[in-house]
Amino acid sequence: MNVLRRDSRRTRGVLAACAVAFALSACSGPTLPNTVVAGTTATVGWSGGLVSTNAAIGGATSGDLDVAAMTRSQFAELVDGVPVIDESFGSVEIVDPEGFTVRYDLAEPEWSDGIPVDAADLLLAWAAGSNAMLPDDVDPGDLTEDEDEDSDGGDARASANVPWFDSVPTGLTEAQDLPAYDEFERAIEVTYPDPVVDWQTALDVAVPAHVVGALAFGLTDPMEAKQAIIDAIVEEDTSRLTTIARVWNDGFTLGDGDGSSIPEELLLSSGPYRVEAVDQARLDAQHVTLIVNTRYTGTPTPEYERIELTPAPTSDPLTYVGETLDVVQVPPTAPNRETTREMERLDYTVATSHTGELWALVLRSDRGEFSWQSAREAFLGAVPVRDVAEAGAGPWAGLHEITDVVLFPPGTDGHQIVGEDLDPESRFEHSEEDAIAERETAGIESGTRICVLYDAGERYAVDAFHELRSSVEPTGWDVRDCGSEDLEASLQDDGWDAVLTRIPIPEGTDEISAQWGSGGPANLSGTADEARDALIDELAHTADRYEARDIRVQIEASIIDESIIVPLTMDIAVTVSDRDIAVPVPRGGARAPLMSGVVEWHLAD
Repeated sequence: MNVLRRDSRRTRGVLAACAVAFALSACSGPTLPNTVVAGTTATVGWSGGLVSTNAAIGGATSGDLDVAAMTRSQFAELVDGVPVIDESFGSVEIVDPEGFTVRYDLAEPEWSDGIPVDAADLLLAWAAGSNAMLPDDVDPGDLTEDEDEDSDGGDARASANVPWFDSVPTGLTEAQDLPAYDEFERAIEVTYPDPVVDWQTALDVAVPAHVVGALAFGLTDPMEAKQAIIDAIVEEDTSRLTTIARVWNDGFTLGDGDGSSIPEELLLSSGPYRVEAVDQARLDAQHVTLIVNTRYTGTPTPEYERIELTPAPTSDPLTYVGETLDVVQVPPTAPNRETTREMERLDYTVATSHTGELWALVLRSDRGEFSWQSAREAFLGAVPVRDVAEAGAGPWAGLHEITDVVLFPPGTDGHQIVGEDLDPESRFEHSEEDAIAERETAGIESGTRICVLYDAGERYAVDAFHELRSSVEPTGWDVRDCGSEDLEASLQDDGWDAVLTRIPIPEGTDEISAQWGSGGPANLSGTADEARDALIDELAHTADRYEARDIRVQIEASIIDESIIVPLTMDIAVTVSDRDIAVPVPRGGARAPLMSGVVEWHLAD
C-alpha cells in the first residue's frame, strides 16, 4: 500500500507549533464570532439525555444526537436525502473513479481545545467506521449485543479481545484497505472495492483522536497521542487497536454522578457550540449547558451565545414558553392544537415539520388472507386514504402532509417522480361498488375477518383504525380491532393480518434492506422479493446521486406492485417558540430534528 506520509518530524514540529500558539493565545482567549450577541441565551425544553459524546456508536440516544448536531462538524450531511458538503470543514472528491478512491480533505478545523482536526482524526474515523482491523475469523454479528456473555459472565466484546468498533454501519465497511494519508495536508484517500452510495457522508469524525490516544495509552501530550493512534492503525497492531476500540466504544460515556466530575476532554467540540456543563443530578431531568465554541472555523456562526437544554415539564409544557422556556417541541395532540391556536394569535411562533416517519397500514403478505396478491389489491381498493388519514390527524389534519410514497419524504424530487410516473394513489379509494366487485373477483367471501394491529395508546392510530373499519366494512371486510397496549410484543404474534403504525422513511440502503428486503429485521409485511434485494444491492453501490435516485424509484415501484402498504401521512412534531426568538422551521427528518438548525436561530426583530 502506497501511504502518502510526510516526514513525521516536520509534522510533529508543525503540530507542536500549533499547540504553542494555542497556549500563548489562551491568556487573552479567543474572541466571540462577530455574529454572536454577547449575553444571549436560548432555553430549550427537551426530553433527551446526554449519555455519550460519541454519537457514532450504535446505541446513541436522541439526546446524544441533539448535542452532536451542535458540537460536531462533518464533511457532509443529508438534507432531504441529498448530501450537502460543508466546505468550511473540508472537501470530498472522487480522485479515481476506476478504483473508486475518495479523498477526504480537511480545511483547517480545530477542536475546541485548539488542537487541529487532522489526519489522525480521519484515520481513526476510518478505522472505526470500516472495522477493517477486525480479524477475518471473527464474525461482527457475534460482537454487536452487549447482553451476550461468555462462560465467565463477561461482556462478549471484551472477552473476544479484538479491535471491534461499535459504529453505525455505512459504506465505509467495504473499505478494508488502509487509506493513503497525508499528515501535513490533513487528508486521507479511501479506496472502496466498488462505488458506494453514501461516499460523501460515510466518514464520521465523531471523537478527537488525541483524546482517544490519551485515554488509551495514558499519554499527556496531544501530539504523541495522535501519533500513537496513527502508528497503531498503520502497523495494524491488534493489541493497541483493541485498546483504542474500547475507548472509542465506551470511553466517551459520561457515567454516573451529578455531572460535576466529567473530564473536560470528553466535552470537546468541532462544531459551533461546545458543552460547558452537564447537570446529572436527576437522571430523568438532565440539564445541559452549551456555549459558543470560539475555536469553530465553520460557517455560519451562531447568534445566541448560550444554549440551555433543560427538561421540558411533563405537564403542559406550552404554558412555560415565554416564561422559563424559549423553545419546545410537543406532539400533535388535540389539547396542544387548542393551545397553539391561542398562542399564534399572541404572536408566538408555531411550526410543524415531519419527523422522518410516516403513518401507514402494512399488510402481512406471508400468511392469512393477505398472502394472496389479489386479496391485498382488493382490500387496498376499499381503503379511503384521505378519510383515514384525516381521522388519525384529528385537529392537526391540515398540517399533516398526506403521502403515498414510502422511500422519499415529501418535497424531494424522488417523491415527485414517484407520484408522476407510478401513480401510487390510484390503488386506493375506489367506489363502494367497485371495491365489492374487486373483492368478489378475488374470490374473497363477504365477512372475511382481517385483524388490524395498532398501538392502543396512540391517538392517531386509534382514530385512524376506527375510520378504517367503518369505511371498509360496507365493502364486505370484517375488520377486527386488535389494538394492543404493547405493540412491540404483539408484533411477534402470528394472529394479525395488518398493522397500523409509524415507519421511518429509510435514509440508507441498510435501512431499506431492513424494512423491505427479504428477511429484514424491520420487515413488517414479511415480503420476500429477490429482484428488490438485487436493486437494493445495486443502490448501495451507485455513486451518482441521480442514478441512485432512479434506482430508489424502482425499489418503490416494486413495493407498490406488491400491494403491501397503505401510506397515510407524515408524522409531525410541533415546535413552539417565544416571541423574542426567531426559529426557522426545523428540517424534517433530521437526526436531531430541532437542534440541527440551532446555528440559524436569531433574535426576533
